[in-house]
Amino acid sequence: MANHKLNNFNFRIAVFLALLNHKFKPERNIESPFETQNVIMATFVISILVYAITLCTPYFPGAINDINFLAGRLATVLLTFTLFPRLGWLLLFIWTIHFVKLIYRAVRKFRQQYHATPSAFEYLFNQCRHAHHNEQR
Repeated sequence: MANHKLNNFNFRIAVFLALLNHKFKPERNIESPFETQNVIMATFVISILVYAITLCTPYFPGAINDINFLAGRLATVLLTFTLFPRLGWLLLFIWTIHFVKLIYRAVRKFRQQYHATPSAFEYLFNQCRHAHHNEQR
């Protein structure tokens, strides 16, 4: 699985480097995507950095895998924007739906865990009550 993620990362970096090469060695009549779509390319760079960081992070594997998946897919969608803008919009719409589903699921899990664990006040109250009960014996 890690090898697959690394191959995807290498592919995205290769495409990015080709686009960078095109930016600094422009050809006639072809504009660089960094000039025409600078917001998309800046977002792409940020998503690639997040993707690379999540490849090296051993903490919170469930959350990190979700972030890794979202950042990697967003990078792919943004690369699609540079070649096929209409397809890029469609893929961005699908990615957004998936993102909202993951956020909803994460919030639901957090609420379940929050309600399942007693609050700090309840814990301290129970500890004091047990200590007071033990003193009376």
